[in-house]
Amino acid sequence: MKTGITITVIVLLSVAFMLLGIYGAHEYRTAIAQETRNRLVQQELQKADAIADDHAAVAAYKKLSPALPEIQLRIVQRQWRIALEMLQYMQRARSNVELQDQTNAYGARIKTLLDEMIERCGGTLADSASLSPSLVWQLYNTAGSAKVLSAFVMLETGQHVDKVQSVMRDALTDYKAAIEAVDKAGAPPARKNIPRWNFEVLSGKGNVQKFEVSMTDMERNKTLKDNLETLIPEIGGYGPGEPIETIIKK
Repeated sequence: MKTGITITVIVLLSVAFMLLGIYGAHEYRTAIAQETRNRLVQQELQKADAIADDHAAVAAYKKLSPALPEIQLRIVQRQWRIALEMLQYMQRARSNVELQDQTNAYGARIKTLLDEMIERCGGTLADSASLSPSLVWQLYNTAGSAKVLSAFVMLETGQHVDKVQSVMRDALTDYKAAIEAVDKAGAPPARKNIPRWNFEVLSGKGNVQKFEVSMTDMERNKTLKDNLETLIPEIGGYGPGEPIETIIKK
C-alpha cells in the first residue's frame, strides 16, 4: 500500500515538474520573441527617424506595428510640420491672383490633416494613465497647437468666429493638461516652459476674451485672423518657451 502511494506521489510530482518545465520553456520563448520584436521595431523606428522628408517619415511610422504611443507622437510631430508647410502654400495662393481660387482647397486639406492629428492625439491619450508623463504632455501640447492652427485656418477660410472661439477654448484646455503632465514628468525648466508659454500667449492680455466679442465685418475679422496668426507655435509643435529664469504662475 505504502509503495503504491509513494509511486503515485512520484508520478504526480514528475507530471507537475514536467508541466512547470513546459510552461517555463513557453514563457522563455515568448519573452525572447517579444524582445526580438521590440528590437526590430526600434531598428525600424530609428530608420524612420532618419528620414528627412516628413511625408515619407509619416508613411514609414504608420507601417510600424505595434502602433506604440511613442510612434503616434512622432507621427503628429511630423504632421505638424507638414501642416505649417501647407499653410504657407495656402497663404501664397491667397496673395496670387491666379491661385486664389485654390485657397479653400488648401484650407480643406490642412483642416483634414489637423483633424487627423487631433484625433490621433486624443486616441493615444485615451489611456493616459498607462503613458509616461513625458509622452502625455507632448501629446496634449501638440493637440493644443493643432487646434490653434485649426482656428486660424477656419478664419482664413471665412468660417464663423463662434466656431473659432470654441476651438481656442479646447486648445487652452489641452495646454493646461500639458502643463500638469510636464510638471509630473520632472522635465527641466526649459521644457516645462513650453506648454506654459503656449498657454500664456493664447490666454494672456485678454486674447480669448477679445475673441469672445462678436465680429461681423470683414475688417474686424481680418484683425482677429492677424492676431491669431502670431499665436501659432513654431515648427515642431511648440512655442519657443520663456527664458529659463522666468517663472509664469497660473
